[in-house]
Amino acid sequence: MDEIANRFIAEIYHTYYRKLYILAFSILGKQAEAEVAVQEAFVVACQRPEELMRIKNPVGWMKSTVRHRALHILEDQKRTASLFMSLELLNHNKEPSCSDSSDSELAEFCQSVVTEDEFAFFLRIAKGLSTFLEEARRQNIKLTTCYKRFERIREKLQQALSEFHKS
Repeated sequence: MDEIANRFIAEIYHTYYRKLYILAFSILGKQAEAEVAVQEAFVVACQRPEELMRIKNPVGWMKSTVRHRALHILEDQKRTASLFMSLELLNHNKEPSCSDSSDSELAEFCQSVVTEDEFAFFLRIAKGLSTFLEEARRQNIKLTTCYKRFERIREKLQQALSEFHKS
């Protein structure tokens, strides 16, 4: 990205960050997730600065991108909640609300599909104990890498869960 594009995006960031954050927060209702949505929108802007500089309403484009990212985060949260409830139901001896990650049947099943570290990472986010941003920092990886890692683990668990219920 050249210097002109850097200045252009930096100006949008400094001028409109608060408004974009409020938009994301109004959709997500959580500070950390709203920050992630705005940051991801700026990552997209940095990947396509020429497009952003060409359009008549770059702030509108940023608002649309923030809204899209926030809705994507909500969608991921719903899928994760659904998967997590399904995983809890593997423990047939307890109600789902009583299950936790220490339940041996659930832990054994999950760890037969993913590693112990992957499962712990998944649980921290799925249970709301940590955000994607916090996990990315904890593991010293990019935010997008953190999302991809979480998504791969979720897909492995979902596939294994559907096969488990077939048998």
